[in-house]
Amino acid sequence: MTMGLIGNRTKLAVDIGDYWEGSKQNQHIKVWLGGKDITSVDDVVYLPTFYHNLKNDIEKLKSHTHVRIDNNSSDEALFIQFEMTDAAQHRILSLDLTTMSARCYYVHSQNSSYIIFSYWDERHEPRSEVGKVFHVDIEKEEIVNTLQETLHNISTKWY
Repeated sequence: MTMGLIGNRTKLAVDIGDYWEGSKQNQHIKVWLGGKDITSVDDVVYLPTFYHNLKNDIEKLKSHTHVRIDNNSSDEALFIQFEMTDAAQHRILSLDLTTMSARCYYVHSQNSSYIIFSYWDERHEPRSEVGKVFHVDIEKEEIVNTLQETLHNISTKWY
């Protein structure tokens, strides 16, 4: 059973694929951000974890736990700052530890709303993208809508 694409690949999209080898707990799910596949190395998610983390991201975004950023740091400097301070309130799309090939952070300031991300998995292709910081302008509402639609379209019948 293939659900298909939710969202827009050039911004944020989730592509719900088939169950993995008939399992009810594992399913092929690709996540696209700024036209890039951030599940490039492994796209089989463990549904209970994926579902729980989707819910957490939606709640985090709706509750405004992220800090507004008012400095003019570069994306690279901001990413390093988040990594060094373990900025959990900004971390987003950390949906399944084995499948996510990139670390992503949601940022908003007075004039902008965006996600910065960087591939950490050395197996990602092209290798030249590993460690680079990418920037995707996206409104918080679009993120929440895509994640909520994904939540409603994945199975909760895991057993």
